[in-house]
Amino acid sequence: KHRDGCYSSFGRRDREGSLWLTVFVYKSFAQARRYIYIDDNVQSQTLTWLASKQKSDGCFENVGSHFNNALKGGEEAEYSLTAYVVAALLEAGHSTEVGTWCCDGLLVWSAISQTALFAYVYGLARNEERSQFFLERLDKTATRDGKFHWQRENKPQAEHFPAFYSRAPSAEVEMTSYVLLALLNKANLTPEDSSYILRVVRWLVKQQNPYGGFSSSQDTVVALQALAQYGYLTFSKKILNTVKVNFMESPSNTFQVNEKNRFLLQQASLPTIPGNYSVEVNGTGCVYLQTTLRYNVHLPKKVAGFCLSVQPANVSCTSNFPPKFDLVLSASYTGNRKVSNMAIIDVKMLSGFVPVTSSLKKVKNGSKTKNIKNNHILFYLQKVSQKEISFSFSVEQSLPVSDIKPVPVHMYDYYETDEYALAEYNTPCSPPSN
Repeated sequence: KHRDGCYSSFGRRDREGSLWLTVFVYKSFAQARRYIYIDDNVQSQTLTWLASKQKSDGCFENVGSHFNNALKGGEEAEYSLTAYVVAALLEAGHSTEVGTWCCDGLLVWSAISQTALFAYVYGLARNEERSQFFLERLDKTATRDGKFHWQRENKPQAEHFPAFYSRAPSAEVEMTSYVLLALLNKANLTPEDSSYILRVVRWLVKQQNPYGGFSSSQDTVVALQALAQYGYLTFSKKILNTVKVNFMESPSNTFQVNEKNRFLLQQASLPTIPGNYSVEVNGTGCVYLQTTLRYNVHLPKKVAGFCLSVQPANVSCTSNFPPKFDLVLSASYTGNRKVSNMAIIDVKMLSGFVPVTSSLKKVKNGSKTKNIKNNHILFYLQKVSQKEISFSFSVEQSLPVSDIKPVPVHMYDYYETDEYALAEYNTPCSPPSN
């Protein structure tokens, strides 16, 4: 939290607050009031800051970072962001008269991502006619493969995606979640609506990772909100299910799902991989079954979205002191947008090496460093353009290790993880002779 009432990812270490994050925090606090104490002065200060960012035409300035620019629709960023702000204020309990906003001309916009957000906003504002208009437009652009979801128009070509990456990008999860929220807000749901909604839900839960989240924090927030709303509307106390997982001749694993344990995660290891498994479900109500396969694989060498290089400099390999050198990281954005979202450079440390803490504190170029996590250093870049940026930090050997292998450096867009680049480095110092 900043002193003026706004919020940003790194607090006062950031130059300014983030409009997207501030309105999200404001909404979250407003919704938490029924459970915990929230200081009215904190909320009032934040609302004053938000009001200061609204222009004379009703639109909100896109201040700070943390808004997936794949959802903005190019030059119409302010319209999407304004729609998001209005939605958050309505969810926080404000009336539809929170102020004039610049979405009276919505009907001329064609971006799918914007259309999904607008359908939801008008549903919240109880403007059924406008919401239905956008839902009908969305229906014409839905991707139908037994399940329903929505893709952005400028989606990167399929060959740019890693072959093993089966989950949808963050932007597609988020826009599909907004469509689901808009559908669930309809005043009178018909049986046809329920069938349609179920197909959207089936696609959405298929994108969930083993930990319950999605590609990023932004799409996870919206997707979980939509799924929770669906669960609320379809809730039934009459649930009793037996789930059997059978593997060839082996004894089956049996799970009981009832009213008392319906929120409990039950899991078991599959005895053999690969193998042929079958599942039997008997009873009433709904269960969610997910299988998870974990394995290590090298990312494809072909990059998409970024250019990254890692070079050693200021090398010190004297015999009297442990090896020490700088790592110079250079990066630029090569994707189909003007700039990236927040990008992360994940630098793995060589075996036996550690970063020099004082050098990390000196890193500039708009990057924020995070503490070492499992022998990795994460650099957060607010955004990356086509103009190359460079920065460096020092590493030194803390333990002697023989036969040191090269390690990877991975750069990716925080919200669009299919845009990434790979590099690797090794110690420039020769191993000591025996």
